[in-house]
Formats: sequence, C-alpha cells, structure tokens
Amino acid sequence: MARNYEEASATRRARLPVEARSDGAVFGQTYRLAVQVLERRELLGLTQTELAGRTGIDQGDISRIERGSIFSNEKTLLRLADALGAEWRMVDKVTA
Repeated sequence: MARNYEEASATRRARLPVEARSDGAVFGQTYRLAVQVLERRELLGLTQTELAGRTGIDQGDISRIERGSIFSNEKTLLRLADALGAEWRMVDKVTA
C-alpha cells in the first residue's frame, strides 16, 4: 500500500531551509499524481510497458511520472487518463 505524501515527505521537509518549504505544494501535487497513476495502472493489471504501448509515452517517462520525478504536461496527462480509463481535471484550490 502506498504511503501518503505526509509520511513520505516528513523527513525531507524537516531538512529543508524555510525558503524552500513553499515548494512543498508542488511536490505534493506531483506525488499525489504519481500515486494515482501507479495505483490505477496496477488496478488494471498493466505493466509500465503495456501502458506505454497504449499511450505512446516512453516507458521510462511513465516510470519517472510514477516516481514523482517529473511533472507532466496536459497532453501527457490526458493520454494517461484515457489509457487508464480515468478522468483528468484541474481543480482550483480556494484558500481562506
């Protein structure tokens, strides 16, 4: 079972300088996307190579997306969502 972002990043965040902590939201979004792609692919019983074949995305790029090493553009996200039978949408986050 995948860990949540807070557990996976607690140690890393503790070592960050204060000015770098503002980047945490970006890291969190990337990690959440990575977990969703990985879990959906595994739920469907697909390998990264099979997903690459369905999307035309390089298997290495799929691996990097699932590790949270890269953040994908909209075109790539739509191709992944389509191949995984999922819906991709961007949601505004309103803060008080």
